[in-house]
Amino acid sequence: MRVNAAALRPVTASLLAGLLVLGAAQPAAAAPRRAEQWYLDELRIAQAHKLSTGQGVIVAVVDSGVDANHPDLKGQVLAGGRSDGGSGDGRADAQGHGTHMAGIIAATNASPDGVDGIAPGAKILPIRLDASADDAPYDEVTVSRGIRMAVDGGAKVINVSLGKPSAVTPEEVSAIQYALERDVVVVVAAGNTAKGSVKVEAPASVPGVIAVTGTTRGGSFWSGSVQGPEAVVAAPGDDIYNAGRNKGYGWGDGTSDSTAIVSGVAALIRSKYPNLDAANVINRIIRTARDAGPAGRDPQYGFGLIDPVTALSANVPPVSANPLLDPAAAANPAPTRTADAAEEFDVTQHGDRGGPTDQQVMVVVIGIAVVLVLLLGLAVFLIWNRRRYRREAALAADLPDDLLDQVATDGYAPPGAGYAPPPGYPAPPGYAPPSGYAPPSGYAPPSGYAPQPPGYGPPGGGPSAPPGRDNRS
Repeated sequence: MRVNAAALRPVTASLLAGLLVLGAAQPAAAAPRRAEQWYLDELRIAQAHKLSTGQGVIVAVVDSGVDANHPDLKGQVLAGGRSDGGSGDGRADAQGHGTHMAGIIAATNASPDGVDGIAPGAKILPIRLDASADDAPYDEVTVSRGIRMAVDGGAKVINVSLGKPSAVTPEEVSAIQYALERDVVVVVAAGNTAKGSVKVEAPASVPGVIAVTGTTRGGSFWSGSVQGPEAVVAAPGDDIYNAGRNKGYGWGDGTSDSTAIVSGVAALIRSKYPNLDAANVINRIIRTARDAGPAGRDPQYGFGLIDPVTALSANVPPVSANPLLDPAAAANPAPTRTADAAEEFDVTQHGDRGGPTDQQVMVVVIGIAVVLVLLLGLAVFLIWNRRRYRREAALAADLPDDLLDQVATDGYAPPGAGYAPPPGYPAPPGYAPPSGYAPPSGYAPPSGYAPQPPGYGPPGGGPSAPPGRDNRS
């Protein structure tokens, strides 16, 4: 089959235009490292962000400092302080540990290779400890002072992603009480076995704080996490990708990362329910956790796996005191919603009307644009093809003028003089032989033929006409 290349040009142009529209309207590709943040999907953080982003909440990070110039933390880091008495305000981090925690909590995914935080609307208050070395020893004095500085700096959530295997000191207990009495939620890492710990470390073992253990993908208990009766909730702590030192990114393994995730969830709750005090924020977290391991509170998961969406949406009865300080309530608080009920969460009942995501809307818009472009291209092609056909037909009918002039508009004229019809054709009306016409030479009439004389009639004895009938023609 022969293809008319010229006829295909409009269709090709239409398809190309459609592809160009598709390429131009398509949203920017997701950050290459977003897939590394598996825990965001497991915790349904995108759904949680329909309810809260942590807007208006200050989260203190008592750690090695926070790099305020990290591309995913710019504008998120407030001027904090240094509890070791050194100069500066906490917005620098030679070690990278504090920056990693801050990224897990409040990263904004602002750079091309950016990452997302649990509460990107929250602000970070960095309280820097003596972290001049990569692995500075834990100092309960500077940590306790840092907790007090965080409270005085306006933090509503304090993240302490560090600890020590020794016993709790009076300074630590006093600092925790100082925070709890001033309506602050304190979240502390339970500890890692890699550092030689075999039980929940201090200050996570101080009553009233949320002591966090670690889990892996799928919610299994992480083997690198310590366990103990002080455990309150569990959160992802294995292969946690987020911000790091030198404005870069990296993975973290440990209950430090788990703690930062829970601190982010606490910020989401405090933003969603600004009238809740710290006791009820803690109560909401433990009552909506997904029970795992043995029924009720256990040494590995505590009250269960952290569940941000349910914590933001469930109807939780209020409490008058911190449930972690009430032995009866802390032993086994009645869950408000089961794990199956949490799956039935309807976002339309909680401020955001649900509906399609921005990406879904963009896909629909792209599809409509492509269809319109293709229809427009088809219409242009049909119009162009019709005009081409008419031009070709006109060219095919373009006869010479001298031939067109010979065609009579009202019929043909009679034949001229000397015309004789072909043999077997009758003579045209009014035709007479030319004057002087004679039969051709050698012509003889047929045998028995005789010309009829004038007055010729039928031979005698022939049949006569019927009576009353005239034989005249």
